[in-house]
Amino acid sequence: MHPLLKDFPESIETQRLLIRAPQVGDGHAVFEAVLESLTSLRQWPMSLPWAQYEPSVEASEIFCREGLAAYLARKDMPMLIFLKDQGTFVGSCGLHRIDWSVPKFEVGYWCRTSHQGQGLVTEAVKGLNQFAFDALG
Repeated sequence: MHPLLKDFPESIETQRLLIRAPQVGDGHAVFEAVLESLTSLRQWPMSLPWAQYEPSVEASEIFCREGLAAYLARKDMPMLIFLKDQGTFVGSCGLHRIDWSVPKFEVGYWCRTSHQGQGLVTEAVKGLNQFAFDALG
């Protein structure tokens, strides 16, 4: 089946999290989290090359819009992580380097500095993996 014909949700929920495709207007929340976490993110230049550049609201909004377009085109699947009860943006995860012929995906993630050490990324990645197996085969 052609990837564009695959129907699956744009969001998943875990016990504490809403994990969803980026949406128009998410750029400001992403910018604030990146700005807060820049020192930590820059420790991983090979995995997070975008963190080597100065962040801006505009660049973050472009990331969100391009991410949504890639998600809908089934070319890349970036997702944003929010606390369900507060709506706070706490990081990003996603399925990348997609090969639909297998299918296989690479999992990537980062967590906002102020929310590290709470098991949120572990919970998000477990939810993302379950989504990949259940919804994407």
